[in-house]
Amino acid sequence: EKLSWEDVKISGRFQDRRLILKGIENSIRILENRQEKEAFFLYGSPIPRKALLLSLERLKDLFRVQNSPHVIMTVLQEEFTPYEIINGNRPEKQPVLATGYFQPVFRGSLNATREYAFPVYAWPPGLIKVRLRLFDRSLPSKAIYGRTAGRQLVPYYSRKEIEEQGLLGPDLALCWLASPVDVLELQIQGSGIINLPGGRSKFIHYAASNGRPYVSVGKVLKQQGLISPENLNWPGIRQWAEDHPEEFRKALYENPRYIFFKWEDKGPVGCFGQVLVPGTSVALDRSVYPPGMPGILILKWPETAKGPDWFTPRPEALVVFNHDTGNAIRGPGRLDLFCGNGTNAGRLAGILKNPSRLIILLHRDAEIPTASKSQTTES
Repeated sequence: EKLSWEDVKISGRFQDRRLILKGIENSIRILENRQEKEAFFLYGSPIPRKALLLSLERLKDLFRVQNSPHVIMTVLQEEFTPYEIINGNRPEKQPVLATGYFQPVFRGSLNATREYAFPVYAWPPGLIKVRLRLFDRSLPSKAIYGRTAGRQLVPYYSRKEIEEQGLLGPDLALCWLASPVDVLELQIQGSGIINLPGGRSKFIHYAASNGRPYVSVGKVLKQQGLISPENLNWPGIRQWAEDHPEEFRKALYENPRYIFFKWEDKGPVGCFGQVLVPGTSVALDRSVYPPGMPGILILKWPETAKGPDWFTPRPEALVVFNHDTGNAIRGPGRLDLFCGNGTNAGRLAGILKNPSRLIILLHRDAEIPTASKSQTTES
C-alpha cells in the first residue's frame, strides 16, 4: 500500500551513512549482475529493474552529500514514495517480526586434534541440488536437495544418519571446531570466521543443506524440560551441552537439518553474492521482496547493555537493503537484520525479536502498479 509520509513518524536519525552507502553500492551491484530482462516482483506486483536502480542511485546521491537528519527527511519526503505491505482485511497495519543474525568467530583447526574434534563438512559428492523451475516454469521458484537411489531422487540423509553412521568421513571436513555447539551455531548463522593456530583466519560460508526441515534445538530442550527458560540462550545451551554431552547429542538429532560449507575470500556473503553490511543488510523472503530493495526499518530496540559499534549511539531507524534470505524467513512479515561480527553483534542478535515496520522506499518516478492480489502480512 502506498503511504503518506505522515504515516512514517521518524526524524531521520539513521545509522552511520558510510554503512548506508556500502549497502547502496552492494544493492546496485546485485541488480547490475542480474539479467536486464529478469522480472522482479514486490509481493505480486511487477517492479522494473530500472525502477529499483533509479531509487538506489538517488539514495546514493543523497547520502553521499548529506548528514543532516532534517535535510535527509526533507529530500526523502519530496522525492520518494513510501510503501508498506499491510493486511488487506484489517485497517491496522500488521507488524513485521524483526530478528537478528551475525557472523560468529570460532577457534578451529584444519586438522582433527584432541582440542578440535568436531568437523565442519564441505558439500558431499552425492548431494544433488535441483532447481524446480528449470524443469517446469509453473513450479515454485525454489531448490530441493536429495541423493540418487537407483533411478530415483530421494531425500538426503538426516543429521542423525550423517553423524551416527559416519557417512561423510574426515576427508570431507573443511575444518574442525572445539564443540558441537560451535558447529551448530555456525550452521544456524550460515557463516563464520575461523581463527586458526598461528594467527591466520579464514571466512567460511554456507554452501548447501541436506534439504531437511529445521527444528530449533533450544525449543526441543525447552519442551523436554531439560533446560530452564532463563538459560535458553547460547551461553546457557553451551554450558548445558558441556555438562550433558550425551543428552545434547540426542536433542541435536531432533533437528534433521544439516548444513555444508565452503571457504570464501571475503565475508560474510549474502545469497545475492555481496558482502553483508552490519546494521544495514537484511534477509527477506525472496518470493516477496526484490533483490537489493531499499527500505526503512522502524523498531523498538531491546534493552541491552552493549552492542556492536554501529549500535552506539542507537539509531532511531535503519536504512536497510534486501541482501540475503534465510530458511526461517518466510512471508512478508519476517525480517532478519545482520548485526555484524563477533561477541557484541551476537549479543544483540540473540535478544532481537521485536515487532517492527518495514517501509519500502521507491523514487517517485519509479512507482509500481497496484498488486493484483490481496496483500496480507504473515507474522
